[in-house]
Amino acid sequence: MRYVIIGAGAVGGTIGVRLGEAGRDVTLVARGAHLDALRERGLTLRTPDGTVTRRLPAVAGPDDRPLPAHTVLVLTVKSQDTAAALATWVDTPVEGGGTAGERLPVVLAQNGVANEPAALRLFARVHPV
Repeated sequence: MRYVIIGAGAVGGTIGVRLGEAGRDVTLVARGAHLDALRERGLTLRTPDGTVTRRLPAVAGPDDRPLPAHTVLVLTVKSQDTAAALATWVDTPVEGGGTAGERLPVVLAQNGVANEPAALRLFARVHPV
């Protein structure tokens, strides 16, 4: 299973580091200076149990390659960025045909009350956390 964490802030970063620690294939999505920092220094998670730094692949968005069919998109952006983030990923091709919106699950790990309806307008497989 491959996980693409869309929004590598506090929530997304925590999920990404924990999945990485569990040996999962994780890619973080960020922008600007945060993306640069992730690429240069990795991501540091501090908890009462200790500090861990993981170097995970980090991208600004989808590229021209199809996503593997075993990809899970995990949306962790702030609610005001939900529509734009979903629109960025919905038409991304998936190996074997179809698009992310048609074929891939999107997991919503967000606060807010309107994220699920927004995701359901574009994605067939929506799972709120």
